[in-house]
Amino acid sequence: MEKPLLAIRNLSYFYGDLQALFRVNLTVCAGQIVSIVGPNGSGKTTLMQAVVGLLRPVQGEISYMDEYIHELPVHEVVRRGLVYVPEGMKTFPLMSVMENLEVGGYIARERKASQLSLVFEIFPTLADKRWQLAKTLSGGQKRMLTLARGIMSGGRLLMLDDPFLGLAPKDVNRLCNTLRQIRRHGFTLFMAGQHVRRILSVATRAYLIEEGKITLSGTGEQLRDHPHLQESLFGIVAEAG
Repeated sequence: MEKPLLAIRNLSYFYGDLQALFRVNLTVCAGQIVSIVGPNGSGKTTLMQAVVGLLRPVQGEISYMDEYIHELPVHEVVRRGLVYVPEGMKTFPLMSVMENLEVGGYIARERKASQLSLVFEIFPTLADKRWQLAKTLSGGQKRMLTLARGIMSGGRLLMLDDPFLGLAPKDVNRLCNTLRQIRRHGFTLFMAGQHVRRILSVATRAYLIEEGKITLSGTGEQLRDHPHLQESLFGIVAEAG
């Protein structure tokens, strides 16, 4: 079996006396697009924030590139190449596209030129609009800018919380293609969100989380068509017979 880039083992997390995650186990291998889906309040965002260091302390283990990171602060996790793009992450509207990218690249200033070249290769629209204010971009272009900022920070594993939130249907289609392109450039993606069919459509590996517990795993296609997921998330009950 391929050695995982990110391995989460028996991960539990408590908000005070309330347990939010129950011995979660999952892996993300290099080059994969891994999606985690589930009902509202099932633990998707909690899991991502625990991985990247926003929630501490946790029980269990989180390793990235064979290094345990479950006790590291956020900035040290980011320095190792994990970048979290939270739900609804905004651009800096009164700054130019280039200035937004420079903010993203602050933590990896020594690689600014190479990262910027890569960003403009992946997002040629941003290259064309580099001197425009971010507030003038379309919704889809703003979402691309938030992803590009993550790449500028030197991240190789991008963790995206509900990346399709608030996008028009045409922008959702474009973002799906962009995510596949990002993967082709050697990045690994770990995504969560409510747009279940879209998130599963681009996933090479997927998990269903319910009440803080992983209940299904497989390819994106396998989960999308699984009767339990259909019933849990869409209210579709498979007919017997």
